[in-house]
Amino acid sequence: MFSHKYRLPLRNYRRRKRRIPLIRSLLIASAVFLIWKVVPRNHSADQKTPIMEAAIVPSLPPVSNPLQKKIEETELLSCTIKPGDTFYGVLARFEINNNLTREILNSLKPLGLPSLFPGDSLIVKKSENGKIEELELLSRSQYRFQVKCSDSLIVAQKKNVDITTYTCMVNGVLESSLSEDLYKYGISDVITWKFADIFAWDINFFLDPRKGDSFQIIFEKKFADGRFVGYGEILSARYVNNGKEFLAFGVPDKGGKLHYYDKNGKSVQKQFLKAPLKYSRISSNFSYNRKHPILGIVRPHLGIDYAAPIGTPVSAAADGRVSFSGWKGGYGKMVILSHGGAYETHYGHLHSIRPKIRTGAFVKQGDQIGTVGSTGLSTGPHLDYRMKRHGRFVNPLTIAPPSSGTITEDRRMEFQNVKQACLTAMEKRFPQQVGLHILEIETPVTEEPVVHQINRETGLINGINTDS
Repeated sequence: MFSHKYRLPLRNYRRRKRRIPLIRSLLIASAVFLIWKVVPRNHSADQKTPIMEAAIVPSLPPVSNPLQKKIEETELLSCTIKPGDTFYGVLARFEINNNLTREILNSLKPLGLPSLFPGDSLIVKKSENGKIEELELLSRSQYRFQVKCSDSLIVAQKKNVDITTYTCMVNGVLESSLSEDLYKYGISDVITWKFADIFAWDINFFLDPRKGDSFQIIFEKKFADGRFVGYGEILSARYVNNGKEFLAFGVPDKGGKLHYYDKNGKSVQKQFLKAPLKYSRISSNFSYNRKHPILGIVRPHLGIDYAAPIGTPVSAAADGRVSFSGWKGGYGKMVILSHGGAYETHYGHLHSIRPKIRTGAFVKQGDQIGTVGSTGLSTGPHLDYRMKRHGRFVNPLTIAPPSSGTITEDRRMEFQNVKQACLTAMEKRFPQQVGLHILEIETPVTEEPVVHQINRETGLINGINTDS
């Protein structure tokens, strides 16, 4: 009856039809099993109660009526300061008129109210009739400002936020980059750049690091009211680069500023930075026998070419005076700095030179002198950086510049104590344990707040008539 081409589908249809009772049976069995598991059953008296059922949280007692009324009458409004916010603008969002805002601001100004910073916290307390009763500003400048308002008085006070300092140590092994490896331990680039700055005279962190290098950093983290507010100083640091160890120990001067010294008490801050810019690669090394890419002739290239995008800032490698600034033949726009009687540095092919970089001007190490360009005889944007010593060009990458000083004798004992304490922490605390560790927690000393009170009716400030 059916042709051959229809026999296979018909056969499949009959097979599917025979399967239907089996599928129904499985569904019914599954439903019965679920009902058996879900529906509670009677247990024998000696059966143990499961632990999960025994862990019942007791219900909280109801809130008393007076407390409930107080909570309902109090309205707390809060916000986090964002970029572009102003004091008037923020308080306007809380429906506080300009006149009252002006009074509040005038009460805070004598206490040294700083500019609002993104991340500052502001809390406003209002009564049930909408009147402002209290304002609190937690500033990133590490102060808590509080203002209490009534019909007759505005009382403002400033109090130091209690800062708790954590002394931390991170132990790590370089896997990708210093920045990425520190980020894994929850440490931001603030510490990365401070660390790189300390060793900037010995390690070129764009070129020298190798996978497997190790590092240790002892540094400070600061907290206010349990909230992280920023990093303090790096107290000491160690970096082992391709088997060579570099150490730095921070010793404060009379003003409290840290200066870093190596294990022998010599300053780690040399006269020259290892590289005067952030670059992507070295496109040409120091050589006495290089074929010029444009002229096509072999002649010495007595400098280092750092490839970088146009506009990349170029910094002075050391303190010095500008001995030349302007156009210099094939070097294009160029700056030459003189550093004392022995050294000179050259910066060629610049895109721009800062206006203040004129012949005779004094520059400090790290000051921007111009930007990377491709002026003169150049095939692409880069900095041609050269160094002279006693009138002869030397390789900036291999020269060993002298230290800028050593620890003075009257501070030698203090240096030894700092050095011993830091080495002990690095070698004895958490040895061989990679990660972030807490070494010490310093609790703050509470201070009395500074108060500024204005009588809204008489105009007296702190009970004194300031008009007389």
